[in-house]
Amino acid sequence: MPKHSPRTGPLRRIAEADSVAVIGLGRFGSSLALELMDTGTEVLGIDVDDTIVQTMSARLTQAVRADSTKLDVLKELGIGSFDRVVLAVGSDIKVSILTASLLLQLGVPVVWAKADDEQHAIILDQLGVHRVLSPERDMGRRVAHLVRGAAADYVEIEPGYAMVKTAAPAALLGVTLSEAGVRTEHQVTVAAFRPANGAWQNAEASTVLRGGETLLVVGPTARVEAFAQLL
Repeated sequence: MPKHSPRTGPLRRIAEADSVAVIGLGRFGSSLALELMDTGTEVLGIDVDDTIVQTMSARLTQAVRADSTKLDVLKELGIGSFDRVVLAVGSDIKVSILTASLLLQLGVPVVWAKADDEQHAIILDQLGVHRVLSPERDMGRRVAHLVRGAAADYVEIEPGYAMVKTAAPAALLGVTLSEAGVRTEHQVTVAAFRPANGAWQNAEASTVLRGGETLLVVGPTARVEAFAQLL
């Protein structure tokens, strides 16, 4: 179905449980929107740049050129009908704040918004945005943990608690996780394991670790990092 600007014709309404509106189709917003599409989510993409909209129109469910700081435009787009909206405009703080305010005014149940710096994040939080995203800061923190540790990957679940992907330490091979005392001795939980050239499997207390396996370990940040450094 053709994608229309609100000035040139009606839009197909896609505000369903499995649909998301993404406002701002820059590097972060377009990457997010495309990933959502890959997972089967219908996506309405909105941007003021006609070139970006034309580029994304064939890749999203719908893509429109529109000014998100105008209440009547957002109403015409049916934004108030969406359960989830991601405001991916970060560099223009004025546009971001105005749009966030209008989204909340329209009663969007869940609004996520990208912030470019700490002050921007504070303002969005004060407005009542449900979740503030700081991708540059978060990526910097993630890389810092990877640089200083032996983990193959690191995900911060919330401050002070994380999940790492790491090789099974030699000292724990050949015994069950319970016998190895992973929880009692190291105060972490091995949530899953993957044999060499195999698929991920859930870990149990009776799981026996083997050489060449990769583990997903969750727990307090300092503890999982220490576990990842075991030989």
